[in-house]
Parts: sequence; structure tokens; C-alpha cells
Amino acid sequence: MRSLAKGNWALGAFAALGTVIAAGLGAAVAGGVPASTSAIATAAAGTAATAGEAVTAAQAAAPARSATASVPGDSGPLGSAGAPEVSERSLEVLRLDCASRLGRREVTLFGNGTIRLRDGPIGKEWMGLAELGPDELQGILRRLAAEDLSEASHLPQGVVGDWVEKCDLVLELPGRKRQRFFYGRYDTLPLGLFQVQRIAEELGRKVAVLGDAEQLPQHYEPRLGDVLKRTDGMRFRVVNFTSDRKGVELDGLEEPLHLLVLKEQMHLEFVALVSRER
Repeated sequence: MRSLAKGNWALGAFAALGTVIAAGLGAAVAGGVPASTSAIATAAAGTAATAGEAVTAAQAAAPARSATASVPGDSGPLGSAGAPEVSERSLEVLRLDCASRLGRREVTLFGNGTIRLRDGPIGKEWMGLAELGPDELQGILRRLAAEDLSEASHLPQGVVGDWVEKCDLVLELPGRKRQRFFYGRYDTLPLGLFQVQRIAEELGRKVAVLGDAEQLPQHYEPRLGDVLKRTDGMRFRVVNFTSDRKGVELDGLEEPLHLLVLKEQMHLEFVALVSRER
């Protein structure tokens, strides 16, 4: 009878051990991790331990393992989700947008080196694109970062009117706050802002000729009496030159405006030679 009782006890112990192992495996699988070998070893060594003690060991091991399991959406040990990053394709590093009632010209540099140019009558602008190489892009970013814009916070107002272009310049360099400036096309600008505008115009010249867009003749050389059409559709006549011959003076034919434009920037201001005196 004693041997039979011992056999029944042994069978009960093995059954309890199987229950413990199954419980350990189930708890581990529920936690999404491999079964805890320490829990199984504790149970296997417990021929002298009760089933209740083995179950307690398995339950203690499973939560300890599942506490280190990752949570969906976590980005690290602390489970802090990273802030969404703005794509370089959509990040506008520099945008110069000048418009009047009749026309608009916008030059935008994106973070990936793409340049976009929009030019023409409002709502019917032509568009062209160009790409900067990595080294060229870094050079432009360094030039922009070198400009001091502290004096551009309060800009004096110059010539105003419906026919005078108003400019919106936005600059957002990597690691710096976004800056925005509003001014008239012919306002007197601080040196730093003037240089940033020149860089934007330089970028615009890199864009291929826009389809169907009007433009001055190649290698155009202004003469007295030339009538030119500006980007906003207004006509101007060449009336004089500066003493160094680098600047051109023009009078408006539709509006009483007098312009002084550098020769090298004539193609940025004017899109067509309307007439020329013989």
C-alpha cells in the first residue's frame, strides 16, 4: 500500500510539474517573449517542492520578463515617441515672393536643393525648376547664414501704390528660427536683407527658361529710347544712364514712376523689348 501511495504521489507531482511548465510557457507567450528557462528550472528542481511553490515561481518570472517588452509606438527604452520630422522636399529654406496687381515672381529654395521659379500674371504664372548639388546647396546655406538681419526688423517704407511690387521674404535656415520680412520692391534695404534678396535672385537665374515666357533678347544692351515691358506688364522707357554706365534710368509710361536698375538685373525686371528708336 505504501508503494502504491508513493506511486500515486509521484504521478501527482509530475502532473503538477507539467501544469507548472505549461503555465510558465503560457505566461511567457502572452508577454511576447521566449519561455522563462529560470521558471522551468525552478520547477524541475522542485521534486521536494510543492506544486504551489513552483506555480508561484513561474508567475514571479513571467511579469519580470514582460516588463521589459517593447510597447508599439515606443522609440526607445523610455517609450518616448520622436517628434515628426519635416521632409526636406517640402521645407522652404528661402522664399522671395514679389507681386503687384498685374504680376508675380516667386523664387523658392527647398531643403533638398530644389529651386522653384514662378513668374507671370497672377493666376497664370509660368513655373520652372532647377536642382543644386550637395556642395552648391551647402555653399548657399553658408552665405545665407553669414548675413546679419538684425537691422531688418524695422524697415522704412518707400514708394507705395497698386502698381508697385510688394515683397514677402521668408528665411528658415537649419537650426534657426523662421524669419519673415515685408517690404516694397524699391524700398531702401539694410545690407544683410539686400544680400539675401540678391541670393534669391541668383537662384532664380539658375532655373531653365520658362515655357512660353517672354524675355529680353539674349545679350540685350539697353539704349536711350528703348521701351521695355516689366514683369507686371507696365512699360518703361530708357531715359538715361549712371555716370559709370552700370545703372539704367527709366520712366514709366502708364504711371509716373522713375526707376534705377542695374544693367546686370535688367532681365529680372523686364520681360520684353517693346520698341526701339532707330
